[in-house]
Amino acid sequence: MLAALLKALAAQSYRDFEVVVVDDGSTDGSGNEAKAASAWLPVRVVRTDGVGAVEARKRGIAASEGAILAFTDSDCVPDPLWLECAVAGFADGVDLVQGRTEAARSVGLLERTVWVTREDGLYATCNVLYRRDAFERAGGFDDAGTLLGFRPGAFGRGLGFGEDVMLGWKLARQGRTRFVPEAIVRHEVVRPPTTELVRRAWMAGAFPALVRQVPELRKTQLQDRVFLGRRRIPMYATIAAALLGYRGLALLGLVWWVGLRSRDALRGERVPVKAARGVAVECALDVVTAAALVAGSVRARNVVL
Repeated sequence: MLAALLKALAAQSYRDFEVVVVDDGSTDGSGNEAKAASAWLPVRVVRTDGVGAVEARKRGIAASEGAILAFTDSDCVPDPLWLECAVAGFADGVDLVQGRTEAARSVGLLERTVWVTREDGLYATCNVLYRRDAFERAGGFDDAGTLLGFRPGAFGRGLGFGEDVMLGWKLARQGRTRFVPEAIVRHEVVRPPTTELVRRAWMAGAFPALVRQVPELRKTQLQDRVFLGRRRIPMYATIAAALLGYRGLALLGLVWWVGLRSRDALRGERVPVKAARGVAVECALDVVTAAALVAGSVRARNVVL
C-alpha cells in the first residue's frame, strides 16, 4: 500500500512539496521502502519505536518545513490533482481544507474503509490540509485520551481517536474551513480480523465524550441527534421491548434487526453460509458497540447510542 501512495505522490500535478513518512515501528520493511523512494521523490523518513498515530504525526510535523501541512495515510492513493486542488482551496483566509475520500473499490461484508463526501465534522487525517501557522495557533493535535477521559491502550494509540476532530472544530468555529470535492483520495478497502473489528467497536465508547467536547457533532454525525448510525436502532427497539415484557414486539424487533443485517450481508456476499456468518458477526458487533456507547454515555454524562 505504501508503494502505491508514494507513486501517487510522485505523480502530483502540484510539484512544490516534500514528503515526510513516519515509520512508527513497522516490521514489514515499509521504512526501507520509503527511504529507497528518495531516489525519485523528495521523501524524508522519520523512525519511531511505536509511539502511536498522534505522536507519530507530531514528529512528522516537526521534521517538515512547508507552510501547509497535508495529511494522508499509507493505505490511501491520492488522485494526481489532489494537492493542486487542495492548495487552491486555501484562498480567502481559509486555514483548513478537507478533501473528498472515496473507497478504492466496492465494500464487501465485514470490510472497512473511509469515505467522506461532504464536510462531515470529523476532519479525518487521511485527507486534510492545514496552514502550519493556524495549526500551531490552534495547539495542534491534543492528547484526546486525557481530554476525553479514557485510556486508549496500545491499539487505540495506534489508531488515534478524536484529536483530528477537536483540532478541526477549533478552526471550523472561526469559519476558516473549506471542503474541496475535487481534492480526491482513494482509501483502501480491507477485511480486518474479527478481533480488530471488536476492538474498533469497543472504541466507540469514547464517542459520547467526544460529542461532549464537540456538540456540533450531534448535527453532522448523529441520527436524530442521538444515534450513531441507524442500523442499530432495531436492536435498541428489540432490547427495549424485551425489557418491558412485550415479547411480540421484541420478536418483531429481532426480525427487523436481523433482516436489515441480512439484506446488507447478501449485497456483499452471495454465498449463503458466509453471509450467515457475517450477519452473526455484524449483530455481535452491534451489541459490543451499543454496550460501549452506553458505558461511555454514563462515563461522559452525555447520551449517544
